[in-house]
Parts: sequence; C-alpha cells; structure tokens
Amino acid sequence: MKNYEIQEDSLNVVEEMLVPYQTYFESPVNRLQVIKGGLSSKSLNDLLLISGSTRFDMAKNLDLTEPTLRKHLGNPKELSTSLSEHVLFLLELYDKGIDTFGSIDNFKNWLPQHNIGIGAKPSDLLDSITGINIVINELNRIDHGILA
Repeated sequence: MKNYEIQEDSLNVVEEMLVPYQTYFESPVNRLQVIKGGLSSKSLNDLLLISGSTRFDMAKNLDLTEPTLRKHLGNPKELSTSLSEHVLFLLELYDKGIDTFGSIDNFKNWLPQHNIGIGAKPSDLLDSITGINIVINELNRIDHGILA
C-alpha cells in the first residue's frame, strides 16, 4: 500500500505542476499567444521535473547543448518563440500521457517502448513538434481503443 501512496503523491505533484499550462493546451489562440510572448524559463525546470529527464536528454530533445539549457534554467528571461513552442508541446504531451495511462510512471514506462502504431519508440520522436504530434495522436488512438 505504501508504494501506491508514493505513486499517488508523485502524480498529484506532477498534475499540480501542469495546471498553469493547461489553459494553453485548450485553445490554439491561447497557445499562440503564450508562444509569441515566450514561456518563462521556469517552464524548462517544470518540464525537467515532470519528465524526470536528465539535462543532457532534455537538451537533446530541445536541440540545445547542455550548457545552453543550463543557461536558460538559470536565467529568468522568457524563452524564444521556437523553444517556447517545443516546451509547451512537451508539457502537453506529458499532460495527455498522464490522462491516457493514469499515472506519470506508466506513461514514462511506455515512452521508451517500441510502438507498432508509430513504428518507433515514442521517446525517439520528442525532438520535433511533428514527432510530438505523432505521439499525441497515438495516445488519442489508445484512448479510443484503436491499437493497430
């Protein structure tokens, strides 16, 4: 029972971290507005904590060097338009993954597994917006029971 409680606590923390971003997921207009204005560098830290990724892996997914990612993490300036868009799509992906799998841990366990529906490991597609959209579409298919 104790393990379940730990899992429940981590899910609550992750869900709370995603709440400020969820209004951006609901509307393309909201999404575009925040992307053009630039997400706060705090969003990078939130993404690191939610995903459990290393800085190296996160930098790779965001097409940054690890020192550049570290610089962004320590700087309170807004992120560029392209980086804001990528970070926001990844945050939305994690939000959707939790919704589909019921826990952050189940979603994280699914990401590195080869998926027949997309012909790749979902984690290998996170370095582009198109790849993230492919993974989100696969999550939608799973939600609707379309597994092949």
